[in-house]
Amino acid sequence: MKYSYPKPSTNSHVAIFGAGPAGLACGWAMEESGNTNYSILEKSSVHGGNARTIKSGEFLYDTGPHRFHARNVEATTRVSELMGTDLHSVDAPARIWWQDRFVDFPLQPFQVLRNGGLGYTIRAAKDLALSRIKDNRDEPPQDFAKYATSRFGKTIAETFLIPFSERLWGLPASELSPDIAGRRLPGFSILGLIKETLLRFKTSDHLEGRFLYPKLGYGDISDRMASRISADKLHYNHRIDGIETANNRISSVNVKTRGESQQITPASVINTLPITSVVNMMNPKPPEEVLEAAAQLKFRNVVLVALFIDKPCISDAAVTYFQDAQYEFSRAHEPRNRSKDMSPQGKTSLVVEFPCFDGDDIWNRDPDLLATGLIQQLSEMGLVNASLVTGYDTHRLENAYPVYFKEYEVISEIVLSYLRRFENFWTLGRGGSYFYGHLHDFVSNGFEVVSSVNNSDTAGGKPEPQTASL
Repeated sequence: MKYSYPKPSTNSHVAIFGAGPAGLACGWAMEESGNTNYSILEKSSVHGGNARTIKSGEFLYDTGPHRFHARNVEATTRVSELMGTDLHSVDAPARIWWQDRFVDFPLQPFQVLRNGGLGYTIRAAKDLALSRIKDNRDEPPQDFAKYATSRFGKTIAETFLIPFSERLWGLPASELSPDIAGRRLPGFSILGLIKETLLRFKTSDHLEGRFLYPKLGYGDISDRMASRISADKLHYNHRIDGIETANNRISSVNVKTRGESQQITPASVINTLPITSVVNMMNPKPPEEVLEAAAQLKFRNVVLVALFIDKPCISDAAVTYFQDAQYEFSRAHEPRNRSKDMSPQGKTSLVVEFPCFDGDDIWNRDPDLLATGLIQQLSEMGLVNASLVTGYDTHRLENAYPVYFKEYEVISEIVLSYLRRFENFWTLGRGGSYFYGHLHDFVSNGFEVVSSVNNSDTAGGKPEPQTASL
C-alpha cells in the first residue's frame, strides 16, 4: 500500500492506533459505516500485527498456530463473507510430545498407561480420584498450581500442566491465575480410565481439531480486511510517541515518522496498543496508582523458528505441545496440516515457538544459533531428521499475549478504569484491553467500538457502557 502521512484532522477525524487484527477490524467497520474520515497509524511497514502469514521462498507460515473458531456468529458471518471459498474447515488433532511419542491432547488414559507405565498410571489414577472426591467448591483455587492439582491430581499436573504453563507464561504456577486454564484443559474421567485400560474402548476426541482456516494462511484474513480499507487510510511507519490530554479528552497525539514528529488533533481515538505503553505516553502523567499498576502488567514475547524440511509430513497434528521442563520451546505447528498450499508438494515445514520476555536470553540470542540449536535438539529427540532440513527462518513477535498472573484482573482494571475517563478514547485488542482474545473477538469488538464512536459524534458524547474494554 502507498506510504502516506496523516491528513490534517477535522472535528470528526478518528485516529486508530495500530494495524493489527483489532485495528484493521475497526478500519473495516469505519468503511462499512460510511465514515471514511479516519486514519490507521501503524509503526511498522506492514499490517497484520501478530496475525500475519510470512513467505519464505516456496513456503508460507503463520506467526503462530492461529485458528479461526466459529464461536461468535456475527464475526464468523463477516469473516466467511470476507474470505469466500478460500476459508475451509480443518479437522486435525492436537498432540503432546511425551516419552518420545505423540499422544493426544486432551490426554487419553490408555496412552498414559502405555507411555508412563503401570506404576505411573496407578499414581495418576489415585491422585485423579482423590482430586475428584475432595470438595473444593467452597474454596476455589487461587492460583494455577492449585487449580491443576485439584482438578487433575498431582501426578498429571506436575508432569504436563504445570511445567508447560510455567514455560509458556514465564512465571511459577503458584503466581499464575487459574484463568489461564480457559477451555484448554479438559480432564479424563475414572470411567474413561477403566474403559480404555480394561475394556479397550476408544473414546478420544481431539479438543481443538476442528476450525476454519484460509487457503493461503491465517494472515490472509488480515490482508482481506486491509483490502476493505481505503489505501490512503493506512499509514505505515507511523509511531505514536506522545498523547496530550485535557479535560478528560485526548487533545492531541504526537506521531513520529521518518525521524520527524508531527502533531495531530483527532476528535476520537481508538487504541489497540498495549495499555502499558499508552499510559506512559500521556501528558500530564496519570496518577501514581495508575503508573504503578501499569508497571505490574506483563506481556510475553515469542520467537518463531520455521524449519523447512524435505519430507512430505512429520505428523497429522494441527499443533504439538512440549510439556517437559527441559525444553525452551513450548509448541509447534506444521502449516501444511492446515492447508496444503502452505508448503511445496512433497515438502513440509515445522514452526516452533520460544516464549520469552523482552531482554531474556532467548529474545537476545543470535537467530542462527537459536535455529541450529533447535535443529540439533529435534534431531536428538527423533522428531526431525537434521539432514532433511533445507533451510530455516526466524521471526520475532513483541507483546504476543498478556500474562495472566494472580490479581491481573484487579491490576489491569485500575489502568482500564482510568482510560475510560477520556470521553473520546476507546481501547480494544489483546494489548488494548489486557485480554487474551482471538480474531473473532477483535472483529466483533471492532464493529461495536466503531458504532460507539459514530454514535458519540452524533450524540455529543461517549455512549455507556464502553463495551470494548474487557
